[in-house]
Amino acid sequence: MSKTIDLGVEKDHIESLTRASGISAISELIWNSLDSDSTVINIEYQKNTLGGFENIEISDNGRGIDYKKAQEVFGRLGGSEKKACSISPNGRQYHGKEGKGRYKALALGDLVTFTSIYENSNSLKEFSITFDRNHLTHSEFSDLKSLPKGNTQTGFKVLIQNIDQENANQALDIKTRKELEQKFTSYYLSYPDFAIFVNGNKLEFESLIKNKAETEFLLEKDNLSYKFQVKLIEWKFDIKKKTYLCNTKGIPFRELNLGIRSTIPISIFVQSIYIENLQRENKMNLVEYDEHLQAALTEVKKFAKEYIRKRLHYYSTEFIDKLKSRGIYPYKEKAENLIEESKRQVFDIVALQVNEYLPDFESQDEKSQKFTLSLIKEALEKDSSSLQRILTEVIELPIEKREELVEILQETSLSSIIDTMTEIKNRLKFINGIEELIYNKDENKNVLERKHLHKILINETWLFGDEFTYGVDDVTLKNVLKEYLKFLGRDNFEEVIESQPNDDLQIIPDICLWRQYPQGQPGHKTNLVIELKKPKLDAGVEELMQIKLYASRISQDRRFPKEKTKWKFLLITKDIKSDIEPELEQTNREYGHVVATEFYDVYVLTWGHILNLAKTRYEFIKEKLNLNLMDNEKNLDYLKIKYKEYLPNKTE
Repeated sequence: MSKTIDLGVEKDHIESLTRASGISAISELIWNSLDSDSTVINIEYQKNTLGGFENIEISDNGRGIDYKKAQEVFGRLGGSEKKACSISPNGRQYHGKEGKGRYKALALGDLVTFTSIYENSNSLKEFSITFDRNHLTHSEFSDLKSLPKGNTQTGFKVLIQNIDQENANQALDIKTRKELEQKFTSYYLSYPDFAIFVNGNKLEFESLIKNKAETEFLLEKDNLSYKFQVKLIEWKFDIKKKTYLCNTKGIPFRELNLGIRSTIPISIFVQSIYIENLQRENKMNLVEYDEHLQAALTEVKKFAKEYIRKRLHYYSTEFIDKLKSRGIYPYKEKAENLIEESKRQVFDIVALQVNEYLPDFESQDEKSQKFTLSLIKEALEKDSSSLQRILTEVIELPIEKREELVEILQETSLSSIIDTMTEIKNRLKFINGIEELIYNKDENKNVLERKHLHKILINETWLFGDEFTYGVDDVTLKNVLKEYLKFLGRDNFEEVIESQPNDDLQIIPDICLWRQYPQGQPGHKTNLVIELKKPKLDAGVEELMQIKLYASRISQDRRFPKEKTKWKFLLITKDIKSDIEPELEQTNREYGHVVATEFYDVYVLTWGHILNLAKTRYEFIKEKLNLNLMDNEKNLDYLKIKYKEYLPNKTE
C-alpha cells in the first residue's frame, strides 16, 4: 500500500526549486544518473498528434537507490547521501550534494514519477516515488516489491508527464544537444565510461573536439597555494562561448560568459579545489566579488587570448596557402623587409575573416575573389580610412572581430580600419537617434529647423551620400554662388558676383553640399541644395513653391555653372500634405521627384524616406558587422550627448 510523506516545508519554497530552464532541468537529471555510476543514460520522448510532447523518460543502468534511503532522501527537503561522501562507489566525484536538484524535473512537467530498481540480498527490488505540482509539500511512495528472478539490471527511471511544452522543447531541441555535449565534455574527459542517448541518438564528446589546450598555475591565498588547471576546448561547431568553474574532476558548478571576444568556438573549463571550496561554502553566486578567483580568471583570459592568436595565425596560413596555390593571392613578390612582412601578416588574418564572414565569398568565381582580395590589399597598404573604400573592401569584418583583432594586430595599419568600423556604428546610432527625435511627439515639439536640425546636419552630411562634402549653410544664394565659385578654384569670383544685380539671390536655403568627386559621366558634378522643415510643419503648396523658387533662381542665373553640372534641390519634411501628394507620384519618375530638367531636379521627401534610404545603405553593414544596436530611445541619448548644444531642452 502506498504512503504519503510530508516534506515539512512550505509550498512556496519548494515551488522556487522547480523553476529552471529546460536545459538546466534535463542536465540535473543526467547528473543524478552519472552520480549513481550509470554507464548508459537514455532520454526518450514521445510526441502527440499535434506535435507536442506527450511524455519524457530518462532511464539509466546505475545503482538505483534502496527503499529506506529513498525515504530519507525524497522524504525531506535537502536530504542527500552525497553530503556524507563526495565520491561514488565506483570512484566518480559527485556533482550534487543538496538534494534539491530532483525538484527541477517539475520544470519539464507537472507530474514526475521516479522508479528505482536496486539490488538487495541477491534479489532486485522496485518502488516508485511521485511528485505532483498540485501537491508539492508531499511525495507519494509506492509499496516495495520484489522482481522475478532473472531480472539483473538495476537502475533509475524518471517519467515526466503533463509536459511544459516550452521547457521540454528547449531541453530536447536538436540545437540543445550541442549545449549538452559542451556542458558534459569536461566530465567525460575525466570519466569516459558513459554514454548518453536522446531517442537513440548518441551525444558525442571526443569526436566534436577540434583541438585542446591546457595550462596550470598557482594562486596564493592566506599562505596556501591553490592549483588551477585550465582546459580549453575548441569545437568543430559553433557554440555559446562559456567559461565553466569546475571541481578538480571537471564537474561544472557555475557558467560564466567567456569574457573575451572570440570567433573561434571555444569553451574554457577552470578546475580547482579553490572552486570546490566556494561551492561547499555556497559562495558560487558571489564569485564576481572574490578577488582571488577574479585574479585567476584574468590569467585564464590571457591564456585564451594567446590561444586564439596562435590559432588564427594557423588558420590564416592554411587559407593563404590555398590562395597561393590557386594564384589569387595578391602579393606576388617575396617580402623584402619587416614592413612588407607585417603587411602580409595583417592581410592574411583580415582575408581569413572575410572568407569566414562573407557568406558568398567561398562560392564566388575566381575573378570576383581575386578582386575582393586586391581591394583588401590596397586598403591595408595605403592605411586608408576613407569610408567609401572601407565600406567596399573590408565591410565583411564583424563587429566582434574589432577588439579581438586589435589585441592580435596591435600597432598595425589595421587601426584605421577599426576606427572606421567605430564610425559605421556611430552612423547607425545617429540614423536611429534622429528618427526618434523627429517622430517622437514628446521629443519633436520644440525642435526647429535652423536652430536645431540645421546645426546637427551640417556635421552629418554623409546622410545624403558620402559623395558630398559640406559647402555652405544659412547664407543667401549670392553667397552660395560665391562659395561655389571659390570651391571650383575661380580666382575671379568677386568680379563674377558683382557683374550683375543680386536682388534675386537674397533668399536663404538651409544647407548646400558640393559633390567632392564626379560620378557617372567623367567630369560631371551634382550639387545639393537642402531646405529643412521643423517636425511640426508638414510640406504643402507654400513649401513646395519655396524649393521650386530656389531652383528657378539658380537655373535662371547664368553665373551659376551649368556645363557638366547639375543642381539637385531637396525639401525635407516630416509629412506631406495631401494637396501636393500627386506631384510626388509622377509617371516614370521615382517617388518625390517633382521637377526634372536638363540642369536641375527638385525633390520633396519625408524624413522617413531619407532615413530609410540611409538605413537601406547601411542595413547590410549592420548584418555583416553583427552590430548589437540599442533601441531608438538609447540612440537618441547618443544624439543628445553628441549635439547637446544644438538640441532644445524639455522646458524650451
